[in-house]
Amino acid sequence: MILYNRSLGVKRGAYNSAVMRRLFTTLGLVLLATVLSAQPLDRLTGKVLDAAGQPLKDADVRVEAIFGFAGSDFLGQRTFSARSGAKGEWALLGFKSGIWVFDASAPGFVPDVVALPFNLVVPAGSGLNGIAVWHPVLRPTPIPGGDVGRTIAEAADAARAGRPERVAPLLKRLVDSSDATVLEAAGRICLLMRDPAVARPFFRKALERDPASFRAALGMGSSALMQREVDLAAGAFGDARKLTKDKDERGYLSAAINELNKAHNVMRGTY
Repeated sequence: MILYNRSLGVKRGAYNSAVMRRLFTTLGLVLLATVLSAQPLDRLTGKVLDAAGQPLKDADVRVEAIFGFAGSDFLGQRTFSARSGAKGEWALLGFKSGIWVFDASAPGFVPDVVALPFNLVVPAGSGLNGIAVWHPVLRPTPIPGGDVGRTIAEAADAARAGRPERVAPLLKRLVDSSDATVLEAAGRICLLMRDPAVARPFFRKALERDPASFRAALGMGSSALMQREVDLAAGAFGDARKLTKDKDERGYLSAAINELNKAHNVMRGTY
């Protein structure tokens, strides 16, 4: 006996390929939505700009995970590299949650460096808009002229080459500078070597010379984050956010502060 199934509109026991296709399509969409809601968003985009806000083409962008988002060991690919395009844009694929250091270098410029906390997992039902604020902006600055500029350029080259023994004596020449831009440039070179402990005094002195220095405040936040000092990092990022009107900079700093606040208790228990 063949029965009629009103809900499907076919006779039970009868084969209907169109209905079967609809069922499998529906099931596939449900499974896909479930998987997407649990997977990390693995594409990140950003920009490299000069001091005037113009795109900086062909800058070398390097990205390194220093530990997991909650302060644990990082699991996955730790380093990435990219080159900025004609509009200064860059993109990374296969990007995972963690504490990441971004740096951008170009000939004739002091490299820019920033550390940020990324938790890229989007909760189920939240859609994909949670990642929209993450567009890190890197702004290398022109190397100044004279002996100071030559010292900064040589130190930056040595830092990128992984030669800390060469960088240290060069930066000692800049310690007593009264120029905030020179001090924060020295701090960024320290971050390029992944040495936040040495970087922080440079950024602190830069802020003493110029309390309105966005780069020095940002450097203080990056240094603190690299040392897992969550509260200090969030506070310094908040100070930096007040010192910029750029919407992308304000956006990624707001996102960083939000992530640090969420991770506060977990990260405090890891050191």
